[in-house]
Formats: sequence, structure tokens, C-alpha cells
Amino acid sequence: MLIKHNLKIGCALGGGAARGLSHIGVLKVLHEYGISPDIITGTSIGALIGALYAGGLEPVDIERIVLGLDWKKLLYLADMTLPLNGLLQGKRVVSLLKSILGNTTFSQLRCDFACVATDIISGEEVILREGSLVEAVRASISIPGIFTPVQIGGRYLVDGGLVNTVPVSVCRKMGAEYVIGVNVIPAPIKVMCNTNKNQQFQTCDLTKIKEDKDGIGLALVPKERRSLESHINDVEDAVKNLLDPQHSKIKGKIAALPPLSEKKKARRSRAKSPKLIDVLSQSLTITEYLLAVENLKNADLAISPDIEEIGFWQFNNAAKAIKAGENAARLTLGENKLAIPLG
Repeated sequence: MLIKHNLKIGCALGGGAARGLSHIGVLKVLHEYGISPDIITGTSIGALIGALYAGGLEPVDIERIVLGLDWKKLLYLADMTLPLNGLLQGKRVVSLLKSILGNTTFSQLRCDFACVATDIISGEEVILREGSLVEAVRASISIPGIFTPVQIGGRYLVDGGLVNTVPVSVCRKMGAEYVIGVNVIPAPIKVMCNTNKNQQFQTCDLTKIKEDKDGIGLALVPKERRSLESHINDVEDAVKNLLDPQHSKIKGKIAALPPLSEKKKARRSRAKSPKLIDVLSQSLTITEYLLAVENLKNADLAISPDIEEIGFWQFNNAAKAIKAGENAARLTLGENKLAIPLG
């Protein structure tokens, strides 16, 4: 499918912390296909990447900046604040943003751009389209409880992901006729039941994932009923654990038993319950994923990179996230035969 030259194209970049670095890969591939968005909207990390692009940087330039950062040294960005209305003041984050964006205002951008934030008092969506670009981005990335709210126009603003994870609707309001929505929030169960993680949970055994035809909605359906042999093996394992291995006769019998299979070893090593960091990040993932699924329904094209292996705060996995964005964009654009004719 070819997109007409005179069609206003919008690109909505969703929130998702470190996973949002995959937006860079998506923008790179859009350029390869001859697609340069006329309108960019962003939430949280999507606002940051969108601001860099709208500010005049090409996708390859953004990639170079991100990959050139020493994320371990960036721990100095953690500027604690008292009294606590957020763990971090964000002043050092603002300094970093200014080192890249300078004092750019919205009126100086190469394309129409908007950041999405949330009024923490009223719960309303706030669309930022004028004034300081850095201040707007700082408001959009203010994860509640982590960063202090930003006061703009008498409102206290926090992360836009609370109300509009992938701001497709904002693109439409700004006049986009064809909208590409990019979601970087993985399905919650894909995060917690990732086979590459060291911990798995009981739910992962009981269910399997079934995606809808668009690959953005999920349903959990029971796995096939376990065989009688599996139940017998579990009973045998339980008996082994209960019996006293110090008893000479029993000890000899247990020693003669075959070793546990890798599958059984994995089942035994599973975490009994999610850790605190899992609970906190998963709480954000659940809420924002459900919003993202609804947001994408209004997009003409939805791109969702496979980034469930990248943790919420794992900015050191930038290269992996960018590559995931490239792969997803090439696959989606290729399947839809989407491009703008040259000439």
C-alpha cells in the first residue's frame, strides 16, 4: 500500500521507560521506507524520543547519542528530594535534556509535536504544544512517586501514560490523516512468564498466551490437562521430601532413584511470589498495557516491538531495544506493503 505524498502522516510514540528506546529503531525504518512523519506525539519516553526527532535530529543521530551514553555513570541523575513528593527532583534530568535539546521551544521544531502529561490533581489529560520543549518532556516522563510533579500553567503534571499510553487520539486532533501507533508496553504475562528469566510463577504453568488477530490483545486459556503420569511423579517427589534421608534403608533407596529432570528442577526453583521490584513495575505495565490496547484501535497501523525481555529500567539494553524496534517496523511495514512512492 502506497501512502500519498499529500497525506498528513502522524506517528504516536508510547510510554514504556527503557523499552521505549525501541522507538528509535522504528523511526529509522520509517525513514528507510521514505516515511517522514508530519506530526509526532509522545507519552513519557515516547515524548523524549519524539522531541529529539522533532528538534531536528535524524533517527541515526538519536541512536548515536543514546548508545554513546554511559548509563552506569548516569546514576548521578538520582537527585533525592525532601519533603518527599517524589523520590527524584529531576533537576539533573533537566540538565541532561538541555545539553541535547538546548532551549528549544515548540515553535522552532521541524514538524508538529505534542507531549502528553497528566494533571495529578484532576486526572485530566494535558497536551503540551507550546513553550519550553525540555519542560514539557520533563512533565511527560514524571513517573508518579519517582519524579516530582512539574508545575506548568498552575497544574501539577506527571507521566502521560496514566491517561493516554499511545497518543493516537492526539495525532488525530492535530490533523493526522494516517496514524502509525507504536506500543512498547508488553503484555503483562509475557513479562512475568518469560522463559529467559530465572523466576517463573505458578500461573505460567496453568495458562498459555493467545493473541488476537492483530497481535495486541491477549487471552489466557487453560493449558492441556496434565497427564496421570505427571501427577504420580509429583507425588513421588513429595514423598522423597517427606521421608527422612537419615534412615539407612530409605536413604539407600533414594540414592538409587534417577536424578530429577531439568523440567522438575526448574519447577522447584521457581519463586513463590513476585519480588517488590516485579510488583511495582508490573503494576505500571498492567495499567498502561490495557490503555495501549485501546489506544491502538484508533491507529491505521500498529507496531509493537518484542521487548518483554528488557526490564523497565534497563536503559543499558539500548542496542537490543533499538534492534527490536527495527525488526518490528520492518515486519509490520513489509506485511502491509507500506511506503511512500519516490519522486
